[in-house]
Amino acid sequence: MAQVETRKPAELDIPNIYFDLLGFAPDSGSGSRLDVYIQIPYENIFFLKEGPTFTASYELTISLLDSNKKLIKEKLWNETVKTEFYEETISPKHYKISQQSFLLPSGKYFIRVQIRDNQTKKSISATKSIELRNYNDSKFSASDMMILNKLTYEGEKKIISPNISGNVVDLPGGFYVFLEVYNYLSADTLQLDYEIFKDERKVIRSGTSIHPLQTTKNAIFFKVNSNELPIGEYILNVILSPKNFSNSTDENFRFKYSLAKPFSIHWRGMPTSIVDLDAAIDQMIYIEDAAELKRIKSLPLNEKVAAFKELWKKKDPTPNTERNELMEEYYSRVEYANKNFKHYIDGWKTDMGMVFIIFGSPNNVDRHPFDIDSKPYEVWYYYQLNRQFVFVDESGFGDYKLVTPIWDIWQRTR
Repeated sequence: MAQVETRKPAELDIPNIYFDLLGFAPDSGSGSRLDVYIQIPYENIFFLKEGPTFTASYELTISLLDSNKKLIKEKLWNETVKTEFYEETISPKHYKISQQSFLLPSGKYFIRVQIRDNQTKKSISATKSIELRNYNDSKFSASDMMILNKLTYEGEKKIISPNISGNVVDLPGGFYVFLEVYNYLSADTLQLDYEIFKDERKVIRSGTSIHPLQTTKNAIFFKVNSNELPIGEYILNVILSPKNFSNSTDENFRFKYSLAKPFSIHWRGMPTSIVDLDAAIDQMIYIEDAAELKRIKSLPLNEKVAAFKELWKKKDPTPNTERNELMEEYYSRVEYANKNFKHYIDGWKTDMGMVFIIFGSPNNVDRHPFDIDSKPYEVWYYYQLNRQFVFVDESGFGDYKLVTPIWDIWQRTR
């Protein structure tokens, strides 16, 4: 079992930067073209009022590292955002997307993206990995998939708006996906089969579409039915099959190509750690009446969602904003408890998890794992409450039980 540490409130779960990595075949030569898309929500950058305009500026750095995490290339530039509306400066729905491309040999890479606010001088970074393919190795292959927020038309030209975060909650009717298919066979038709997975690879949604194929590069768009999927994390799996060969030699081979892309459904203003609504309702037991939680869980899905949101709305310290800071802090504590106090049961259900969720991180911890004359125990000190809580490992297997009364002070925090 991990040890409790001091942590700042509600910083575990607030996203500050989104970026996506996509590999495509280059226009010429071998290797891959890596496209890096970065999305910066306006609410996460600092705006200054300059006359009638609000202006923000920040520095972006993309660092490319090889499979040994050795730096091989880096690009740095500045971006500026302007708006005349204050409401946009604090809105998670408004954002700026930046994009850079790199030509690289095939192989595994680590991509680090850093944003530095030019006003506050604060920075944050994140790292992802990608395996880039050599598209010259196959007669039939495909790029990575891009989830779209919007697909529109200007005449016969398609205009795409990429979804960088992977959250499709604002696309309740389903979402479009874009990819390129590279065809050097004699096939003139593509069969595209998709499946949506969640929890132990169980298929919960599937679909098929047929597309015409040209020789070489083909832009493929297809729609995924995500209607009424509950909140959570998902995997979109796609199988591409060329059909209708004019050359019998090609037809003798079974060409198939598979791709996978994660996506999620998370309500705006709610922590991304909430991936199961019933579990999130159960986890409110430390601050809400058990009978009320049972009633909410028994409701039909749409009513359950509305009741859950209303329950938290009543506790929102800033009801005029989209974010609910109390909810973010509460579920960040649940997430921390699950990561650090899990034993035979989920961490939030343990005694240490309960105390951590209710009171937060202790000011000090006194640990006694090897005292000769006593079983292992810990003392958590909360100076602002003038209280201490003692946990004893009666079994010797790290299952610490609370031996200090808690109910009096707990009732005052509800």
